[in-house]
Amino acid sequence: MKLVLNKVKNRINSFRRITFDSFLDRKSFASWGLLIVFLNFVMLHALGFGSDLGYWRSWISNLEMGVGNFSGDYPPFYILWLRVVAAFYKATGLSLQLDYELKQFCLLPVILAHVSLAHFVWLRLRSRDWPPQIKTVVMLLVAINPAFYLDGPVWGQVDILPVTICVWALWYAARPNTFAIGMALFMLGLLTKFQMIMFLPVFGALALRYRKIMWKGLFAAGAVFVLIFLPFILAGNFAKEFSQAYLSSVGQYPYAAMNAGNLWMALVGNMTPDTRPIFEWAPAFMNPGLMGKILFVIVSFAVLLVTFFRRLDMGAIMMVAALNALAFFMLLPCMHERYCLAAAVMCVAAVSCQRKPNINGAVILSAVAYLNISMLMSTRGDALWFWISIAGIFAMVYFLAQNIAPEKFERLCGLFKKIPLPGLVPYVLLLLVYGVDMGSTFAQMARSAYSLKEGEVFVYDLNLIHQEQGYGNTHIGKSIDGNPLRVNGELYVAGIGTHAPSRHVYELPKNATRFTVTCGVDDESGNGVVDFIVLLDNREIWRSGRMEGRQVKSADLDIRGGRRISLVTDEMGAKNFDHADWVNPVVYTEK
Repeated sequence: MKLVLNKVKNRINSFRRITFDSFLDRKSFASWGLLIVFLNFVMLHALGFGSDLGYWRSWISNLEMGVGNFSGDYPPFYILWLRVVAAFYKATGLSLQLDYELKQFCLLPVILAHVSLAHFVWLRLRSRDWPPQIKTVVMLLVAINPAFYLDGPVWGQVDILPVTICVWALWYAARPNTFAIGMALFMLGLLTKFQMIMFLPVFGALALRYRKIMWKGLFAAGAVFVLIFLPFILAGNFAKEFSQAYLSSVGQYPYAAMNAGNLWMALVGNMTPDTRPIFEWAPAFMNPGLMGKILFVIVSFAVLLVTFFRRLDMGAIMMVAALNALAFFMLLPCMHERYCLAAAVMCVAAVSCQRKPNINGAVILSAVAYLNISMLMSTRGDALWFWISIAGIFAMVYFLAQNIAPEKFERLCGLFKKIPLPGLVPYVLLLLVYGVDMGSTFAQMARSAYSLKEGEVFVYDLNLIHQEQGYGNTHIGKSIDGNPLRVNGELYVAGIGTHAPSRHVYELPKNATRFTVTCGVDDESGNGVVDFIVLLDNREIWRSGRMEGRQVKSADLDIRGGRRISLVTDEMGAKNFDHADWVNPVVYTEK
């Protein structure tokens, strides 16, 4: 009996090894990459951080004419990408008010970086003789790490991009024959986000270790610096861009902590001036601004010495880099909540380079980063409900198959894992999906967009005399929930998003002759019922009747002689989910 049990156990272990080894086959990275691409696209549908998206809009508009007059406190490499985005928006006429498309374009390098980080980890794990379950957990730390998604596609930030560049930079800089490549990549990281200076002690120690070829690294870094800044130099904007990105930003926020759960949040609280003494009895110099810098310099110097004298292996080098990144966040003043993410990213990469698996640090730092970011940002948005539903359906099918027909399910999984997908598939698919998605959005806008002609004006651009509604705030160009206007599957840029009951009264020009509008319940509402009414000088001239979701009605009305036009919505009973959209509301005038 014992012999039979041992044979069964060996067969099970053999099957596990085969399935996981096939998953880590040379061509099998595609499975992980495709998962990351898919999850990033899903999370792009979440509501982003409004003020940061406002910066992207402002900078893209500013960059449509080139980098010569750009004014912003961001390093040049990412600004050059926004210049490409600006050129696309200018050429296509796509609206900057569409949050999903805005994040999609701005964050393309971020999603590519996420895939690249997973590729880095997968390449390291392929040569490790670790238990398959440990390898899976490490890959999951990259592929489904909630901190990565909350910072990137949800929030709309780019922090994972420069850190991933620095991960690859450390990998190359730690070897004499590729040292120059590593230093060039480190400079690229600095030109993407100045906070990457947190890794300077490690790169400095490596430069001292390879001091005979240090000149190669300095030359490569200098070449990258000149190449990236070249467009600004040619446009006569180098001094301004360099000053804004690297000089003016230092000390821009004179607080001990800015929503960052670090040492100073614990000692003095949030948004406290960094010049205030830590304790009431303490002398003036014992303030977070000075003490934080001293403590960070001490840790950084220790990291430099350890990296230089101990001749660490690759895993240990990346781990001390993660340590210095954590010290950067925990000890320095003026930290934001997102700056902890760099330590988590570097630590996950470090785990894959270690001789013995130890994922504790990566899990802890990922949790700390997620908790910090989640204090200001959450995953929400009506557009996510569809994908949450798909996840639930997938889970139900998975558990049905696993519990009702486990043997057939295992065979099916085995066949799927043996599909030979090249490692470049995620990158190619990402670009392909971008093209298809953008083409679809552009086609929708081409069908529903309205370009004003001479003698035409949108009604919401007229003088607003009176406004009231039963819930929330009126949005121009967006729904009541702040999403793009969508009625019966069509995307609209121009319109009024309100909630029944509501009334919007506008003063008409004296020469107004005609009013056209399309109306309907926004697609974000699953159970809305609205009656749309148009009044001219308090006299009803049109009524839609009862309208539910997926219904659209249009009106073409004579408004000659009118002084005021009122757009009224009635909730027809309960006012739950009555998200009402007036789209392409145009007033025509005659000369």
